[in-house]
Amino acid sequence: MKAIVRKVWGKVSKLLPIWLICGTIVGASWWALRQHYFRFAVGSNERDPLYRIESAWFDIKVTSLRGPQKPTGKVGILAIDDDSIHQFGRFPFSRRYYDQAFKNLKKHGVKWIGFDAVYDKPERPSLDDIEGQLLDLTGSRQHSRDLNLVMQSIGQMKKLSPADQIFREALQNFGNIVLGYFYMETKVEAKKALGGRNHFEGIDRIAVSEIMGVDMPAGKKLSDFPLMKPEAIQVNDAIIDEVGSHFAFFNNDADQDAINRWLTLVADVNGHLMPCLALKTMAEYLNREIFVFFNNNGIESLALINRDDPSDSIDIPVDSTGKGRVLINPRGRGETIPHYGLAAAYRDDFTEKQKNALKDSVLLLGATATGINDMRPNAFDPTINGAENHAAVMDNIVRGDFYKRPATIFKTEMQIMLVLGFVFTLIFSFGSGLVSGLSLMAFLVGYYYVDKIFWMGQGIWTFMVVPAGEVTLMFTVVTLYKYVTEEKEKKMVKGAFQHYLSPEVIDQVLQNPEQLKLGGEKKELTVFFSDVRGFTTISETLTPEKLSELMNEYFTPMTSIVLRSKGVLDKYIGDAIMAFWGAPLELENPAETGCQAAIEMLYALDKLRLEFKAKGFPDIDIGIGLNTGPMSVGNMGSGERFTYTVMGDAVNLGSRLEGLTKEYGIKIMISEFTHAKLTPGKFFTRDLDDIRVKGKNEPVKVFHLMRPDFLPTPELIREFIARFELGRKAYTAQKWEESRQHFISCLQMKPDDKASIMYCERIDHYIEESPGQQWDGVYTFKHK
Repeated sequence: MKAIVRKVWGKVSKLLPIWLICGTIVGASWWALRQHYFRFAVGSNERDPLYRIESAWFDIKVTSLRGPQKPTGKVGILAIDDDSIHQFGRFPFSRRYYDQAFKNLKKHGVKWIGFDAVYDKPERPSLDDIEGQLLDLTGSRQHSRDLNLVMQSIGQMKKLSPADQIFREALQNFGNIVLGYFYMETKVEAKKALGGRNHFEGIDRIAVSEIMGVDMPAGKKLSDFPLMKPEAIQVNDAIIDEVGSHFAFFNNDADQDAINRWLTLVADVNGHLMPCLALKTMAEYLNREIFVFFNNNGIESLALINRDDPSDSIDIPVDSTGKGRVLINPRGRGETIPHYGLAAAYRDDFTEKQKNALKDSVLLLGATATGINDMRPNAFDPTINGAENHAAVMDNIVRGDFYKRPATIFKTEMQIMLVLGFVFTLIFSFGSGLVSGLSLMAFLVGYYYVDKIFWMGQGIWTFMVVPAGEVTLMFTVVTLYKYVTEEKEKKMVKGAFQHYLSPEVIDQVLQNPEQLKLGGEKKELTVFFSDVRGFTTISETLTPEKLSELMNEYFTPMTSIVLRSKGVLDKYIGDAIMAFWGAPLELENPAETGCQAAIEMLYALDKLRLEFKAKGFPDIDIGIGLNTGPMSVGNMGSGERFTYTVMGDAVNLGSRLEGLTKEYGIKIMISEFTHAKLTPGKFFTRDLDDIRVKGKNEPVKVFHLMRPDFLPTPELIREFIARFELGRKAYTAQKWEESRQHFISCLQMKPDDKASIMYCERIDHYIEESPGQQWDGVYTFKHK
């Protein structure tokens, strides 16, 4: 029994840290979500980082994942645009121009116009100027009857200028106008704007638009609820408000990141429940009454009831905090909702398409011209104007496609978070890293589509960052924990070898971890060395940063070819690369694999040279040496630090061959031992020389591994090789003139063949100084 208990406890004790990690993250996520709900309820989103993150993700879903939406076409902007400024003069221009514009709009069937503008001063500066001049003139002609009559007339005009009279008549003639005003939220703002004046001057004129359809709990009054309570208002001049019958505020609500996502629909303006411009204008346009329903916490719901059929209702979802705000469903960037210029309306030069669109439409008058545009950014456009936000809500009312965060979504989000925490605690506890990762990816993808179809697709804004962040953080921390404990050995192997071993090699090492022990074994492998020609000169012409960039861009494709061919990147030695094939992964023919990789590198170099030229980098060239033979392979070093590498004479010979490539003017030199392993006819090779390298007494035959495009056709390459080898045979037989003719014929086929030129020079030397009858044809190099 004790053994069973110990066994069970052993398993549980291993899982306890994981459960503690997951439980801590779930608890922290739960607390963060609760804190958000509290801050949201009291209206302190500016101190709520979670809200800012979720808002940014909401914007991404709206702009990038959903994209712009086609508006209904019923709502438009009557724009005081750059064309209007050009037509009428600098803003504010004379109000006399509105009359003709409104007549033309009414002619084309526009039903209602809402004003996202305030006209708080009478238009009369020109009369003041004339009055001063006439007063001077009156003083010089006392009791001038005519001038006194003129002065009386001017006095009347100062009370109501001709332009204002025309404007008043324009408003009266059009009839269906909602005049705008705005409020100040704070006392500081109100005092700065109005000074000691009555902060609610004009409230009696606009009170006719107070919302009367109110359902409020017994014993409650308007001031008991958390509505917007402005500190002051700025209304139109009395001479304008006198002809108005409908009034509404046009303030915009910006979050702390300056994005307008919400719009306040109603506000408690000095004890009066007043509508915003979008709500009031659409209520009149649709012939509906505004009804506001309160519960004990604030506004529960808001509806537009058909005046002719009370059963016909448009319900507008409001925020769950009871403040009477609606979540804006933006249509897109500026002018996604159609714009109609005021100047175009004045001239009546709309296109036929615009004229058709204006029929039965509702417009918002607002400034969009450069310099006077009231910028109120939405998720799509940082330079969009404030009227567009009201117009978007109006369009939402027409189509009924609101976004909302109902009170019930809070409970749903909490339940989702707790259930996910429990489920993924089990998955991360008992599943492998692969299973855990795939589960996380499946969850993130599935969660996105659930939101797209069932929440965002139905107009419900649900928070996704907290649940997704909770599960992702759980996965990350648990994976790190497993890395440090259960999977430390395998992670160490992959971390140590992933940059110089191919995935297949890593898998083999993971299956046989004992290969990581110090020591080596004797195996026949193919070793590879490459070097950048003239690297010292190149490094002197570039800054350290540019040199680093050049070498990184060179090493990347070369290393990729080594790893892709199942080779091992042994090391970088300055500008040189050392690699080998055949261990620890067994290959059928390491020599052929290495030769094929070397040729691929030359093609990759061609592409790099073009890219370097375009960047202004110096041209580079490389030499490659390959040798096959027995060598010691394994982990060499100390117990604290070692590397997987190869050693032996065969390795040294490979290095020497790379250094000799520039002597023969070739790119790839292979030894006779590598050549012997190649399938006949698979590669183009020529017998290059018999040499004795420095530090070695035994001669070795070396071959030139040629690119398939060394000459235009394979037949020409074979003919070139045959002529060269005839020259080599005559050369070793000391038939100098015959040998020279063969090498000259090679130069006729390829004039820049340095090896043929070198042999011609050697022949000239031996003609003058005979090597003697004992000469074996081997050329001894005195340098590496």
